[in-house]
Amino acid sequence: MASGLEPHVRGNMNYNFAWYFLSFKGRISRQEFWLGYFGLIVILLLLRRPLEDIGIYFFRPIGRPWFRDELLVALSLPKLVTAVIAMWPLAAISVKRLHDFNFSAWWLPVFWLGSFILGFIPGNHGSNRFGADPIARTRDSDP
Repeated sequence: MASGLEPHVRGNMNYNFAWYFLSFKGRISRQEFWLGYFGLIVILLLLRRPLEDIGIYFFRPIGRPWFRDELLVALSLPKLVTAVIAMWPLAAISVKRLHDFNFSAWWLPVFWLGSFILGFIPGNHGSNRFGADPIARTRDSDP
């Protein structure tokens, strides 16, 4: 980058949001990891009821009562699709957290099962091949 700043340091909030949840480049701190992780979980929990309503509306039988299997599909399919879509942002923040340890994204399948570990162990101090230290960047910007 010509400016020497990490992509998420720029002032454009849409760019920051897209970088944080969709990009696999850069590093994030433990706090940023937990905020993103729990933020996505809260969003999924808030979407649970509306998604069930959508499933019931689109999969409703016409002129007859529900069969049990149809009702289970109507309630589960929208949530399953949303969970699959949410895997991308969860993977993006997990990869950026792995970058804080100086690991490449290829380690994600190994750490995915123990992703909570990524949120408790501090990353490498100073810059590494994936970018500047997110903690040092925060300390430098404080008045």
